[in-house]
Amino acid sequence: MLARRQAQLTERSLEEQNERARLTLEFDLFSRIGERLESPHWLNTRRAAAEYLLENAFEGNEVVEVTALNTAVWEVYNLFEEIGELLRLGVLRAETVANRSGARSEAYWTLCKPAIERYRGEWKMDALYEGFEYLGQRVVEVNRERDVSALTQESIRGLLEDELGLVEEEPPPPQSEGG
Repeated sequence: MLARRQAQLTERSLEEQNERARLTLEFDLFSRIGERLESPHWLNTRRAAAEYLLENAFEGNEVVEVTALNTAVWEVYNLFEEIGELLRLGVLRAETVANRSGARSEAYWTLCKPAIERYRGEWKMDALYEGFEYLGQRVVEVNRERDVSALTQESIRGLLEDELGLVEEEPPPPQSEGG
């Protein structure tokens, strides 16, 4: 009886340690993604993708089908594909993903889903961006559970307009030796 109790305590302790390790990994991954998104390259990429989508996904105030994607949009999609794959594998939790990148991923998926579906057919690649599609579905599910409405066309446009304002911060001027 005592041995069984000790085994249960050991098992519970290992489960707690595993969960702490998983949470640490999840936090570390999102910290790295955050740093990546704030790098000069990514600020430029995000701005270029937003500019392209604002020019091609809207006519007036209406969202229209995007028929082609530029390099910047593909690059953003590749990041969301990675996040979606980590989510699908259980490395990331849907709640964390929804908190950290839910609105942006929902906006991009909403605007470009028709183009991706067209590319899937043309290239005969049904799996093209299925990680990103999974990410979009899970974010919508989490938001529905939280009673959060889907993004409106206005909020998608606003998110992209915010991306246009991204600028690389100027590094501080070098300090002279004498101060």
